[in-house]
Amino acid sequence: MSETQLARFGLNNAELKDLADAGRILVPQLDHVLDAFYDRTRAQPDAALFFKSDDSMNQARNAQKIHWTRMLNGDLNADYFASIERIGRVHAAINLPLELYMSSYAHATSDLLERFLSRVALKMIGPSGRRWRRMAGVLSRAFALDIEQVTTVTFRVWGEEQQIALGHVSDGIDALARGDLSHVVPGPGESNYPLVYDPVRQKLNGATRSLGNIVSTVSHSMTQMQNVVGQVGQSAGELSRRTSSQAASLEETTAAMQMINESVRDSSQKTHETRSFFDNSQREMKESASQVETAADVMTEIRRSSEKIAQIIGLIDDIAFQTNLLALNAGVEAARAGDAGRGFAVVAGEVRTLAANSSEAASQIRTLIQSSSEQVNDGAVLVERARGSLISVVDSFDTMFDVLNSITEGSSEQAKGLDEISQSIGDLDRITQSNAAMVEQTSDAVDTIARVVQDITGQLSQVRYAEQIPGWTVQSESASRSAA
Repeated sequence: MSETQLARFGLNNAELKDLADAGRILVPQLDHVLDAFYDRTRAQPDAALFFKSDDSMNQARNAQKIHWTRMLNGDLNADYFASIERIGRVHAAINLPLELYMSSYAHATSDLLERFLSRVALKMIGPSGRRWRRMAGVLSRAFALDIEQVTTVTFRVWGEEQQIALGHVSDGIDALARGDLSHVVPGPGESNYPLVYDPVRQKLNGATRSLGNIVSTVSHSMTQMQNVVGQVGQSAGELSRRTSSQAASLEETTAAMQMINESVRDSSQKTHETRSFFDNSQREMKESASQVETAADVMTEIRRSSEKIAQIIGLIDDIAFQTNLLALNAGVEAARAGDAGRGFAVVAGEVRTLAANSSEAASQIRTLIQSSSEQVNDGAVLVERARGSLISVVDSFDTMFDVLNSITEGSSEQAKGLDEISQSIGDLDRITQSNAAMVEQTSDAVDTIARVVQDITGQLSQVRYAEQIPGWTVQSESASRSAA
């Protein structure tokens, strides 16, 4: 330490002589002060943790006594500052909290000052006490210098360790920036890396290792994804081809269904027309059947009238027969009467002639009526047959009409069903066309994903991670930590 720095604390040659004079009073008191100092240390758990055993505490006490003895003797030479260097480095190595060091040192220095003042208090009164008062000031400044120098060394060592740690961490970060995830920051047992910052090193190595594992997993996953994307691409291509073929087939099916639909509509229309025709024919046949039935009724009435006429003709024939008998009797009577009955005989002859004519006419009429009756009977039979045939035809028309109704209804239902099928096929065709477009888009998206996966795989191949370096394992890192 330079004289300029000592001068800042007011510790020149004269002051060092005063310090040595004060030391002759205080050095004998050091054992008492240090005993109290380490008793307080033992009573404070956080302070006692820095000593492994009583032996280590005794070693620290002896070193502290030697150091303070050298200072109180005014020997602020190279040995003194070498001792300060050792103390500061020990504090830095054990990471002694500054608060704990300062508070413990404050108790010790105040104890020394109290002991000094208790012995020279009376001497400090009056003009002759100026030298003793000056000694008290020198003691205070010397202790301040001692604290400042120890803390300076501690902070300097901490700064050096921090720079060393930052250098190693910076190397690790640079390796990360280069994509080298296999870089491992060496531990205190294999490098100059400070132990106090080893948790940072372990976290960085752990983070690098975890990132390497992630990259390795991602790399493997991307390789698998590349294979899967390739398979999906092939499947998408095949699906696209099949969907296009299906769309073409559906388009042809739609056209065929439209033709069938038109044909069914035409058949349905013709069935409706045939139904109308059969409806008209059925009405006409029913009218004909009704007329034939009327004719049959008329024929029946004619037959009945013929029978009545035959009865009347029979009556006329009986009357003619009776008239002829009467005329014959009248002629016989007229012949008996002679000339008187001659005129009456003429009348009787005329009456008999009329009766004979009437009988003949009645016979002819009977023959005609009998012939007409037979013809009427034959006509009635024919009319009845025609009526039966017409009824059969009407029944057949009814059956055919029912069949045509069923056909018409079936054709209508079929036409409706075909319309629905045609509409469904049209919807299916549109869906298939849309699916074909989406499959094409999916195929394009899969191609894009394949390119992205290939790019990512290419980028990941530039990253070097621990799995690629033989001999580097989590166990080796743990062993390095244990060795440290």
